[in-house]
Amino acid sequence: MLLLQSAADRNGSEYLARLYPWVVDVAFWSTILFCAYHAFRRADHTQASTRPKANYILNQRLFHWGNFLLLALLIFTGNYLYLRRPPFADFWGFSWLTVHEWTGLLFIIGISIHAIAARFRGDWESMRPLFSDWSKLREVWRNFPTQSANDALGSRYNAAQKMYHHLLALLAILFTVSGVTMWMSASRTYLFARGMMHWMRITHDISAITLVVMVIGHIYFSLLKANRKHLKDMAGWPEKIPASEASGNTPATSAQSAQ
Repeated sequence: MLLLQSAADRNGSEYLARLYPWVVDVAFWSTILFCAYHAFRRADHTQASTRPKANYILNQRLFHWGNFLLLALLIFTGNYLYLRRPPFADFWGFSWLTVHEWTGLLFIIGISIHAIAARFRGDWESMRPLFSDWSKLREVWRNFPTQSANDALGSRYNAAQKMYHHLLALLAILFTVSGVTMWMSASRTYLFARGMMHWMRITHDISAITLVVMVIGHIYFSLLKANRKHLKDMAGWPEKIPASEASGNTPATSAQSAQ
């Protein structure tokens, strides 16, 4: 196939082994070029967001940054496992595959805890998809890329953020199921047919590179002026309060005092 690279097994039979490396390169550089194009188009549209801060709590910040570190380690180790050319023999005394497997296990545990906590203790309604979200997404698309999606609607999370979140959840399920299937068959016991294992490897590759693209996009959009205060909120940076507001002398109160 055009996008999938073939290999031969020990019996000489060909099978689809993985994505071609050039597909991964195209996906990565296309994402970088898209971000550059978006930044160029938004050069004259750098207004800050009018949406209120999310006011993230400590647990949310810890989960976000811990999840980011786990994903970064998964991407780093997975990249060299995919290329089969690690820069050094082992990873702090462990094999690259071992580090990838244990990092994946921690990621699965974190996602599971997040799903349970969000369902029973979190703001489930704010992330629940609605049919009206599709019309809102079309509105965002019509105004893209010069207008920010953050100011589109008055809920805590807009339609684009909901779509991103649920697509990310689907990808997490795909590369978790495919990764666990490969681990159970290759590392422990042979439970699955060889043909299924080949497709699990392809599924793992595709879902992983899609995840990389989404993470790059997420980092880029979080750095935009329209989203910067939300990034500072997630980082726990204190927001600067104008001197007039800090002293209680806002324009409204000044006008009232003048009367």
